[in-house]
Amino acid sequence: MRNLSLIALSILGACGWSNLPDNGNHWISTSLWDANTPIATEDGIYISLPRSGGVALIRSNGTFDRIDIGAGAISKLSLAPDQSTLMGFIERVSCKEDDPRKLKKMKFIQDCPYEKQDVTVSLAAINDGVVQSQTEIPKLFNALEYSNDGAWAIAYVDYAKNVNTNNAGVVDLTSVVVVNLENGETTSLSVGFAADRVLFSDDGSRAVVLSQNSVAVIDLTGETPTKDVTFPLTLDADQKVEPVGVELTPDGRYALISVRGAGDLYVLDLDLHSVNMVSLSSNPSAMAVIADADPFDENYNDRTVVVYENGNMVDVLEHQYFDVESYTLDEPMSGVLSGDQIALLYTDKGGHDAYLLDLDSQDLLEYRLENPPMSMHLAPTEEFAIALTRAENGMNSGVGGLYDQSPGMEILDLTGNKAKSRAYLLEGQGIGLTFSATDTALHALVLQQGVKYLYKLDLYTGAEETLDLSAPPIQIGTMPDGEFFITHESGVGLISFFDPTTGAVREVSGFGVLGLTDSIELIKKEEGQ
Repeated sequence: MRNLSLIALSILGACGWSNLPDNGNHWISTSLWDANTPIATEDGIYISLPRSGGVALIRSNGTFDRIDIGAGAISKLSLAPDQSTLMGFIERVSCKEDDPRKLKKMKFIQDCPYEKQDVTVSLAAINDGVVQSQTEIPKLFNALEYSNDGAWAIAYVDYAKNVNTNNAGVVDLTSVVVVNLENGETTSLSVGFAADRVLFSDDGSRAVVLSQNSVAVIDLTGETPTKDVTFPLTLDADQKVEPVGVELTPDGRYALISVRGAGDLYVLDLDLHSVNMVSLSSNPSAMAVIADADPFDENYNDRTVVVYENGNMVDVLEHQYFDVESYTLDEPMSGVLSGDQIALLYTDKGGHDAYLLDLDSQDLLEYRLENPPMSMHLAPTEEFAIALTRAENGMNSGVGGLYDQSPGMEILDLTGNKAKSRAYLLEGQGIGLTFSATDTALHALVLQQGVKYLYKLDLYTGAEETLDLSAPPIQIGTMPDGEFFITHESGVGLISFFDPTTGAVREVSGFGVLGLTDSIELIKKEEGQ
């Protein structure tokens, strides 16, 4: 979506906005809506409105509303595990003006001098388009992770995102905030400097927080969360250890952590509070824990699959004695997709190989792609995988001809003992892919950059179909009820809803202008925080 939205005022005038000029064009330097990060819930699609600092709820029946959050602006949104509760970070500004006469005249943020603005942040729970509760949290906090049961959330500072330090004041960078989502109570715990990743055990009894040089374990079984133990990743204060990958074993007992620039894997025993080091083939680029399907089988054994960008091998780590078994590859791999006792290995770094590793039979099947993949997608039935590929530097290698010069997709058949695949030429670069599975059909739905149709392919029969779209797409996703949605390049907002059972496409547009002419109000100092 373009950063600049050009809106004809003749259109705006039809909405009754008499306070805008009645001729010419009005340029807005901020996107009206965020088409890249929609959140699908049971209520509908929630969309951020960056220009107004608000949120819109768009329903598939064609209606939409702006969420009333009162004074303030929502900066970040996330979806709780119940698939219906939206959690939003709301920033509110009050003015530290001592003169009550001046303060009385102030209504909007721009009325208060920048140096007198005081920012507070609260975490709001939203259901069915209504703010249900609010909990104040420290400034700068911009990320949430949830326990699987939806009982707990941990707020922290994600430094990979844009962190607004304006008027932040004093912030403890060694802490996280544990939020009880049932009663809204919060607990601040010191876990280590620059905490940036959080994982919960499957049963929600503990959380593991990664920080620079340390890993903290939080006990969630009591009335109040407590820090159980902190594992130092180095004893040298001058050394900086940065975790790059972390996984919890399915039983929640072990945390497996790889660090930048090292070929060692930290195995943290969260029950016995001990640390074991496992030597790997190289510095891992990705890893995935694969749970055994039958925990009551006497041969039950979870395993972790590890791949390396700078090494032609894959390691399989079993979780009983933490022994490592290595398999040789022809090319380095950068990613792992996990399934039921299978691991699909691929690279988005320019290579052409992909591998299917069967952990039961220990067979390794090599697939050779015509063009380098940009992304890999595993079908929910695990019968197929699809790679969205890019042109090979726009040059003809002398093998595939036109295909080498054009974007495409390649379908990997994962059902047999032979590496069968099919290559397709796309009209535009593939930018989004999802699957629609029924008892009798398995469809791949593909979006292409700059192309105004949705491509639908039945992976069982090869039957294909195109569904026209009104504007080029940006992203495709799935609603909780199985319906699909597509966001589009549109300055004022456009989402298409696709019903895979009927083939019907419905469009909802215009929601991007909600709150366009509103200014963000101040919180009056005397009205409190």
